[in-house]
Amino acid sequence: MKYIRYLILLCLLFSGLLSAQQQSPLEAFDRFVQGKWLTEGKWSNGNPFKQEVQFSWNLNHKLVEVKTYGTINRKTNEYGLRNKGMRAWNMKDSVIQFWEFDVFGGITSGVCYFKDKNLIYEYNYHQEQLRESWIFEDEDTYKYQIANLKNGKVLELYMESSYRRIKE
Repeated sequence: MKYIRYLILLCLLFSGLLSAQQQSPLEAFDRFVQGKWLTEGKWSNGNPFKQEVQFSWNLNHKLVEVKTYGTINRKTNEYGLRNKGMRAWNMKDSVIQFWEFDVFGGITSGVCYFKDKNLIYEYNYHQEQLRESWIFEDEDTYKYQIANLKNGKVLELYMESSYRRIKE
């Protein structure tokens, strides 16, 4: 009887260790889910840049949904829902993939990863390799950059601003 208790205890301990080891890399997005994130800045050519981003969980924390509000009419600068995106853990390739679907009919996809508390996106856009970086400053502030890459090195910084969390 004593042997069976030890065996059950050992099984419970082992199953707890397994579930702790299997935590999804998507859990790092949890810090972004509360509230909405706002930024205003300028592109390197001087054009204004304004966005609002909202992150939410879906499919029992297996997907991160992202809504991005920004300019939806380049002629009138009308502001509205510009993109809907998804972030998902690809177990086969051990990478977080993302997709963005915009109001202009475009689809952007690539990979993203966390480096400490920084969130990095890398993707091809109109024959350019781009990196978007959310660089941690504090729990409610991230420096934001979009840069052109060549062989993994930044060639040109296209935009720099800061995202501030607005708690709802």
